Order: sequence, then structure tokens, then C-alpha cells
Amino acid sequence: MNETLNMDAAAAQAQAVSGKGPAFLPDFKTSTVGTMGIELELMVLDRLTYDLFPAAPDILRLLDKHDKPWVHTPEITTSMLEVATSILQSFGEAREQLEHIRSTVQRAAFEVGAAISGGGAHPFQRWNEQRIYPKERYFESERKYGYLAKLFTVFGMHVHIGAGSADEAVRLCAWLTQRAPLFIALSSNSPCWQGEVSGFCSSRSNVVGAFPMSGIQPAELRSWQDFRDYFGRLAGFGIVNSIKDFYWDVRPKPEYGTIELRVLDTPLKPVYAAALACYARELCLEFASQPGRWPSNGSRELYTWNRFNAARDGVDGSWIDPETGVALPVAEVIRADLERLASRSLDPDFAQARVVIEDLMKEGGQAGLLRRHLAAGGGMNDLARMASEVFEAGEGLGRA
Repeated sequence: MNETLNMDAAAAQAQAVSGKGPAFLPDFKTSTVGTMGIELELMVLDRLTYDLFPAAPDILRLLDKHDKPWVHTPEITTSMLEVATSILQSFGEAREQLEHIRSTVQRAAFEVGAAISGGGAHPFQRWNEQRIYPKERYFESERKYGYLAKLFTVFGMHVHIGAGSADEAVRLCAWLTQRAPLFIALSSNSPCWQGEVSGFCSSRSNVVGAFPMSGIQPAELRSWQDFRDYFGRLAGFGIVNSIKDFYWDVRPKPEYGTIELRVLDTPLKPVYAAALACYARELCLEFASQPGRWPSNGSRELYTWNRFNAARDGVDGSWIDPETGVALPVAEVIRADLERLASRSLDPDFAQARVVIEDLMKEGGQAGLLRRHLAAGGGMNDLARMASEVFEAGEGLGRA
């Protein structure tokens, strides 16, 4: 009986997402607090020019032949693909599975003459040259959003954290949202956009704001029923049809029983992705240990300013603590977080994750690495090639 209900809910959601059915919000699935999953959107590149290459359908067909614990799916254009881990419990598990993903996808890409890369935005691709992946959901997105669908050829990392219950998901979203700009800063690695130096460490972060339901969860939402009522009002206006219409930086994901952090540029190394996910996980476990406590300041304006600073300046930027109103260097806040979280973490490998994040913050982070390459005379094609080589090299903490 439960299996039938789950199938009916999945079908209803699929219809809602594709725009072919009525608005649908699934019930919130129970989950274990602190479990995590990682999604990476990857670039598919031509091995000769390092421009985006519409070979994702061919790579996905090759990956279909593999028996593996993780999943692969298409993304909105044919030069990108998504991979998602199974449910993970620790940094060690995340690092191991992400390395398996990297090596498997790399081999499949090589077979079709492609390369794979991390990074938040390709440095010189043109949005109008991209092709929508032939899937009804993406055609619906193109009908709904026009050119924005192709403009959304950017590459992010999403982290799912088990919330335990529906009401707790809303509360944890509120808390993790406050620190989301720190993850923009840490992951920033897209200093170029459409062939130009953008002036931002993360140009990708500016693209999402064009969508009508971008931003953050409203501060007045304090329960899952509040969220259901909110969803119902928006659905009644025809603004949303499913949870996927919410482009919030942190959103609940009821079908998984998680909250989803969506602000990160896809890291240049899989090991960075593992460490950043574990940082988010430990923050959520800390928030979960303080039941009933809510942020005292849910100001959208303050959040927007913190987000802007993080996208522009990366790990060298500043962050205004919403709870105290004090502006602090991003790197200082992150180090203080990691030290505090290490004292309570039950993850035997969290110390290794801290080492990786320290490496990530050196010399301006990943954006600093790419900017130095440009300053030394490297061109856009070389920048894309170098980013791909860093990703395909796999493990190792040393700077590229």
C-alpha cells in the first residue's frame, strides 16, 4: 500500500514538474538528521578547444552500463550532466565515492572525445549556442523562462542534509541560509563570464537571481504547515507548480526528507566537494542540537549584501553576522566555525576535511588560482583546459 502511494506521489510530482499536471507538493519524508548527499553539475568539454561540447547524451548512455551506488542524470543543456552520491555519513565516505564518480565519468567522457571539468561557469561559452536537453521538463523550462533557460548553463554543487522532520527542515533552512554566503565564498571559482573577466570570484552566483522565485525562504515561515500554505497561495496564482520552482539558496526537499544548500560553484576537485559538504553537515548538526531556537535576524537586505560580498570577493571578503551585526573576514568566520565544530563532531574524518578547507582558502581560493593564471597571460581556452586538468587529476591537496 505504501509503495503504491509513493508511486502515485512520484507520478504526480513528475507531472507537476513537467507542467503537464496540477501543482503538487509531496509529504515530507522522514529522515535521519545529518545524513548527506552531494550533487555535482559537471561541464562537458571538447578535448581540442575546451569549449563546451554537447556530448552529455553520449556520456550518459555509457554510464547507464555501470552498476554503481551513485546516479547520473541529464541537465538543462547538452553540454552539462549531473551526478549525485548515495546517502553518506562522513567525509571519508564522501571523498571515496566522489573520487569513484570522477574516474568513472572521466573514462566515459574520454570514449566520446570529451573532457570533464568542475567550475561554476565556463569562461568563454556563449549562452545562445547551447542546446536544450531533449526532455519534457527542460522544454517546459525553456517555454516558461525563455532565454534564461540557456543562460542557466552554469554549474553548481548542491548539498542535501537530512532534517529529521518537516518542521525541523524549515528551521534548519533558516539557520543554514544565514551561513550560505560563506559557502559561496569558499567554493567561488568562476571569475569569467561569456569571455570576459567579470570582477567577481563567482560570476555563477549572479545568474540565479534572474529567476522569479530566487532568493531565500521567507523569515515568517516557522513550520511545514506554514510552508504548505505558502506553496498553496503561490500555486493558486500560477507562480509555482512544484518544489523545483523554488530557486532559493537553501530550500526544503520533501521527497528526500532533506534541506538543500544550492549556492556553491562546482569545486575544481572532488575532494573539495566532500569537505564543503561535511562543513555544511556539521553546521546542521549543531543547529539541530539547539531545538526551538530560530535566527533573530532574517533580514533579506542583510543576506543579499552578504551574498554579494561573497560572490565578489570570495574568501578574501567579509561577512556581517546577522546575530551580532559585526562584520568579520570570511576566512576568520570559517576557521572559527571549523574549530568549534571539530570539538563536537562525531565524524572520524572531520579533521581531514578541515585540512582540505584550509588548503581551499589559500591565496584567494580557487578563484585566486584562476585569476593568477589570467594575470600571467593565460587565455580563456587555457583557463578552461587548466580547470579540466585539475578536476581530472583527482585526489591531492597541493595547489595546481
